[in-house]
Amino acid sequence: MKKTAKVTAAALNRPAERLEGLNAYSSGKMKRYYLLFAVNGGAFAIAKLLGEAEPNVAVGGLSLPALAVGCIVFTALMWRDIYAFGELMRLQFFGGRDVFEEGGKLILACLCVLLMLGWLLAAFAPHE
Repeated sequence: MKKTAKVTAAALNRPAERLEGLNAYSSGKMKRYYLLFAVNGGAFAIAKLLGEAEPNVAVGGLSLPALAVGCIVFTALMWRDIYAFGELMRLQFFGGRDVFEEGGKLILACLCVLLMLGWLLAAFAPHE
């Protein structure tokens, strides 16, 4: 694996190639984050609108707890996908440095944990 990372990273030593690689990394990362937030945001909006009308039933008889569990699973899958993409780019194209370092991993983990906690609170916290 390290041999491949060194060979590929050597191909990104010229400034133009590194800039193109960074653009590909940023584009792929932003598309994944956009999907994560779009799905969760849309589901939160639907849960809020439907929860106000009738707290235990959503579209097609889907309950809020079931919606929450589905979104928690989706968030966990996206967390894994974004992490795998970042690691792949970091190791294969940037020689294990410059992108998706500890700070980026921590931010990803915090965002996903916050989304999952939000779903747990929305579905299982006592409502007045």
